[in-house]
Amino acid sequence: MSAERKSKKNDKNDKNNKMPLKRVISNNLFLLNIIVRAAPRTAVFMLAHSLIQSLVIFFEHTYQIVYIVNAIQYGKPFFEILGFLIIMSVIVTSNLILNSVMGSGAIPKAKEKIYRAVREKLYEKAKQTDIACYDNPEYYNEYVFALGNAVNRVDSVIEITGQTISNIVMLFVLGGYIVFAESRSIIFIVISFIMSYYFMSKSAKIGFDLNKALNPVLRKRDYVNRIFYLPDYVKEIKLSSVKERLLEDYAEAENQVYSELKGKTRKIAVFGFLESYLSGSFLFDFLFLLYLMHLAVVQNVIGFGTLFGLYRSSRNARGTITDFTHNIAGLREQSLYIDKMRAFLDYEQTVVSKPDPIPFNNTAGGKLELIGVSFTYPGAKEETLSDITLTINQGEKVAIVGYNGAGKTTLIKLLMRLYDPSVGEIHYDGEDIREYDVSEYRSLFSALFQDYQIYAATVAQNVIAGDGEPDAERLMNSIEAGGLAGRIEMMKDKLNTQLTKEFIEGEELSGGERQKLAISRSLYKNSPIIIFDEPSSALDPIAEFELNNAMLELGREKTLIFISHRLSTTRMADKIYMFEKGRLIESGSHDELIGIGGKYAEMYKLQAEKYR
Repeated sequence: MSAERKSKKNDKNDKNNKMPLKRVISNNLFLLNIIVRAAPRTAVFMLAHSLIQSLVIFFEHTYQIVYIVNAIQYGKPFFEILGFLIIMSVIVTSNLILNSVMGSGAIPKAKEKIYRAVREKLYEKAKQTDIACYDNPEYYNEYVFALGNAVNRVDSVIEITGQTISNIVMLFVLGGYIVFAESRSIIFIVISFIMSYYFMSKSAKIGFDLNKALNPVLRKRDYVNRIFYLPDYVKEIKLSSVKERLLEDYAEAENQVYSELKGKTRKIAVFGFLESYLSGSFLFDFLFLLYLMHLAVVQNVIGFGTLFGLYRSSRNARGTITDFTHNIAGLREQSLYIDKMRAFLDYEQTVVSKPDPIPFNNTAGGKLELIGVSFTYPGAKEETLSDITLTINQGEKVAIVGYNGAGKTTLIKLLMRLYDPSVGEIHYDGEDIREYDVSEYRSLFSALFQDYQIYAATVAQNVIAGDGEPDAERLMNSIEAGGLAGRIEMMKDKLNTQLTKEFIEGEELSGGERQKLAISRSLYKNSPIIIFDEPSSALDPIAEFELNNAMLELGREKTLIFISHRLSTTRMADKIYMFEKGRLIESGSHDELIGIGGKYAEMYKLQAEKYR
């Protein structure tokens, strides 16, 4: 099934909200399974907690009073009553001690374990997900929706499932008492349940639709809010009129939020009133109470203690029924959210290793070949790359050049197998790269993309980036080659200096310094093939010259591929590939392409004139 057809089917299911009961149970059990595995004993206690409290309250506030009143009425011995009260006191005290111990220690610790288990499951899936998914706004929205609701769903499922278990048991306890005391009273309970369930199901469906409709709008509103406080944007906001546009976007989002709330909260309020009044106040507090009074006063068939017990139990039963219908509807609502989470977790990768990949050796850095490669991004109508055939030999220094939108970065992503070609093949050492294990094949590459990131960590941690055990000598060589050694030497804590001010007062690097750090990170990985996507875009000419020399020195025996708009950098390349609108139009050395006098020569001359 295509992604587009699948999306339409999901939208239709959401609209009709006809999720089968089996799926509702399956979804809630799915999350409960994660919860119980993460903290078994405490999770069981949390699920049973509501039932324990309900049973204690019933025996303490209903059965105990009924017992005492009947004992007085029928003249039972004092010491029999005292023995009963002592037993009740022990039960209540034990319950208070258990709640205190679990609530202050075990439960908070267990919840953190559970949150971590759920998040790690989502993070692990995100790590495995094809990069193409992040080019799909619908998929990205689903991921944000799943991740943003994960912790809330954990708390809700524990609470609602525990309450539902309690409701079921208490309905049997209260219903049993009521049937035993006056069997016809059960009719009121059944009618109340049917009405309450119907109205709450309607209300829960509207609430889910409201949340789903608001999710993309709130993301847009939060984006504007984030821009106004992030330091990266403050200068442009102050020196341009973009803030007016942002405020307009914010106002538009607020209006959409108001419109959705206005349209749906009114319906939720109506169904809430009908559920509360018809199945509660009118049915129990009026009709059922009137019925009990008739039995006691007119027919004289029940005594005072039984009257109190029936009335108190009926009120508790009414509350339990209300809670039960709320919780059943709540489990359905939770299921809708969990279904989104499961859809994300159930996503099957397309860029995967074959069951029996061929042996791989990444130490030499063999020949790369593209054979008739074309590529179209998912959902796009036009090809980004069309019929590309080229060869990159071991140890070559290769430049990929062309104007913006020529397909240069896409070509690199295909080489690294972040995507698979729509048409054609890519070979490494004579074998289709799809025959190799994905992780082993990608270990060939050390890459610096245009959208590199600096993390809230130390300088050393940013350069090493989790790449095995730290190698002090390789770390310093990479930093020196990247051109950042002088700046780090001026820092108070040198390599242990914290970068960014995300959590503490760390160092902030300039744009050029950030790029030098990212270059050092790429060099540290020490892979046989190094890829630089615009490596000198934020560097001054002197730093660019030093970087070129460093790349040549460190990459002497490595394959070096770099994308560049600055054609002064390409003179060091053994081979240059010129792209235009997704097609390879020229290839050769710098001197050969200048001699041809084609697009590359024209582009080079235009740039060279700026330095005359």
